[in-house]
Amino acid sequence: MEKITVGMTIKLIKEIGENIPVGSTATIVYIDDFDQIFIDWSNGGQGRFTEEQLLKNFEVAA
Repeated sequence: MEKITVGMTIKLIKEIGENIPVGSTATIVYIDDFDQIFIDWSNGGQGRFTEEQLLKNFEVAA
């Protein structure tokens, strides 16, 4: 994955156990000072991930 930035659209590529289907997309909306990455899922809802989790479970959406 390229550099993680606010506004980037990402796609889930691995099961994360939160009832979010693989292939779901989200937009990165905020990155805090502790490298917590906050996202808005395209089908509604929000999530929070560490940079490590994001790099392991998501890819940049085409």
